[in-house]
Amino acid sequence: MTDENQGTPASATGAGKESGRQFGLALLAGLIVVLIIGGVAYWMSRGSGATPGAPSPLPMGTAEQAYAPKIQFSDFELTRATNMLKMETTNVRGTFANMGERSVAEMEISLGFEDLSKQIIFTDSRRLLGQAVSPLAAGESRRFELSFENIPAGWDQTPPKITITGLRLK
Repeated sequence: MTDENQGTPASATGAGKESGRQFGLALLAGLIVVLIIGGVAYWMSRGSGATPGAPSPLPMGTAEQAYAPKIQFSDFELTRATNMLKMETTNVRGTFANMGERSVAEMEISLGFEDLSKQIIFTDSRRLLGQAVSPLAAGESRRFELSFENIPAGWDQTPPKITITGLRLK
C-alpha cells in the first residue's frame, strides 16, 4: 500500500519513524551520561570528608588547653518562649571575656544542660567566634546569645555548663 493520497511514499514514512527512534535513543544515552557525571561529582564531593560550608574542627592541643581557663563566661540570662510553630525555644545570653595575653581568633564551646540531680541531659556545640568575626583581643569581652529548640523538659533552668572544645589563638 502506498500513501499516494497524501503525496508521501511509504518508504519515507518508515524513515521518519526510524529517525525518531534514533533521536529517542540518543536522548536516553545523553541522559544516562549526565546522570553518571552527576553521580561521580556527588560521590567525589562527599568522599573528601568536608561538608561544604561546614567549619573545620578547631585545634585543642596543649597550648589551647592551657589558655582555655583564661576565657571566662558570666552574666547569664535565660529566657524561654513559644514560637509561632508552638515550639518552645530557650535563649541563653551572657558575656565571655578574654583574660589572657593573646587574641582568640576562633572559639567553639560545648554547652551541657543539667537536670535537678546535676546530670547532663542535653549537650550542644556552637561556635562563638569564627572566621567572619573579628578576634577577641586580650582583655576584651563580648556578649553572646544562643537559641535552642530541643532542651528536654527535665532541665533545671540554670545556665548550662560551658566547656571550650576548640580554640584558634593569634
